[in-house]
Parts: sequence; structure tokens; C-alpha cells
Amino acid sequence: MKILISQFENIKPNSKSFNKYLSSSCKKKDIDLIVFGEYVLNPFFKKLKLNYNQLQKDFLALQSYLKTIATKYKTTIIAPIYECKNNQIFKSIMVINEKKSNFYQSQRLMQMEHWNESDFFSNDLKAKNPLVFKIGGLNISVLFGFETHFDELWIKLKKKNVDVVIVPTASTFGSNDRWIRLLQTRSFLNNCFVVRVNRVGNYIEDNIIWRFYGDSFIALPDGNLGDMLGDKEGVMVSEIKKTMIDEARQNWGFR
Repeated sequence: MKILISQFENIKPNSKSFNKYLSSSCKKKDIDLIVFGEYVLNPFFKKLKLNYNQLQKDFLALQSYLKTIATKYKTTIIAPIYECKNNQIFKSIMVINEKKSNFYQSQRLMQMEHWNESDFFSNDLKAKNPLVFKIGGLNISVLFGFETHFDELWIKLKKKNVDVVIVPTASTFGSNDRWIRLLQTRSFLNNCFVVRVNRVGNYIEDNIIWRFYGDSFIALPDGNLGDMLGDKEGVMVSEIKKTMIDEARQNWGFR
């Protein structure tokens, strides 16, 4: 399975720069999956103006745009978005292809003083089953970055025999070494691929710069680190090989 990791600050529907990357990356490469980081297709939640009608229009326009891309390149897209319905806003991940759209609503939201998503979004935080779908014989699922800290969510993924976990993040404050250690450990103990897709760019609050530093990477089923992007906007095409999953599971027996 070939995956296109998209590392950007912000992408709006019909973005010329992103479409240029897509055209050059997807041409003749048969990309199976395109993934985005958190708060890339929508503004960072602390910058958001709460106008539900406008957000609903933006949500529908974004869904239409992503479906157009998925149809054009015959691929599946994983996109963290603001899901708008019943006059509420949910922190969700949309999985969309030319035939259908599925939504996964985050089960864990940050509740820190400086980063309080829990008070902002309307997500129901009761336990729910993971969203699992298949591409090329691989079981794929999604978790938001904050959710990867919770063991019970990984236990559910293991029970569903998930091969690849996509983790969109908006990581900042020089936390990259910690993220590498965490997700390498998760990939090793679950003998699965973990694909961390982080955004880039800055947010300024009280004269403090929050730097979203990129460094998207793939943690391999044997716990080693695979492909990685730097700290600039760009894309990376990587291959997910089922043989690596099978070898890790046979060698370590965690699954």
C-alpha cells in the first residue's frame, strides 16, 4: 500500500500549491491513501470564529473537495475536520473515497488550561468502537494524537487486528522526541505501522509562539523508525508492506 503524507500549515479547497503537489506525487504512482495533520483543513480551534452556518458551509465544501480528489486519483483520504451537524461541532476524522464518507469522532479531548478542546467541541466521550477499514488487504484505523496516550484504545485496535494506525497531530513546544518514543513503543507492542502526520506553522498567544514543527514519520512494526519528513511544508510517499507486519508478529508474538 502506498501512502501520501501531506505536511502543511493550511490547505483550503482548490489550493493551487497543494494540487500541484498532488499532481506530481500521484501521477503514475497509484497512491492508495492520502493523509493530513490536525488543524490543516480547518483553522486551529483557538483561532476559530464560532459561526455555525459558515462552518457548516465550509464543512460541506471541504467534503465535496476531498471527494473530488479521491475520485480523480482513485484513492482514499484521511482528513481531520470540524464535523458540523445538529448545530454542534465535533472534532472528527473523515475517511472518504469516491463512494462514501465515514466519520470517527475523537473519544478523548485535551482539557488543559492552555489547550482546552473539551469545552470547545461537542464530542461524546463515551467509549466507542474504532473505525476500521481495509485497503489492499490491510486493516487500517485512526486515532487523534492525544488519544494515543490511552492504553484502552490500543487494546481495542489490537482486538480488531489493525495493521496500520494513522495518527494526525498538531504537536508543538519541542515535543518531537517524546512523540517518537511513544509511537515507536506503540508500533512495537502492537506489531503494526503507526503513521504520525504533524502540521507545520505558528500560532501566537500572549506573545508566545506555538511552533508546529512537522517531522511527520512512520514507526515500523518492529519498533524502528521509518521514513520521516523535515520541518517544512511538503509531501512524502511511503510504502506500507504487509510482509514487515507478518515478520514482526512472527518474531515477537505480541499479536
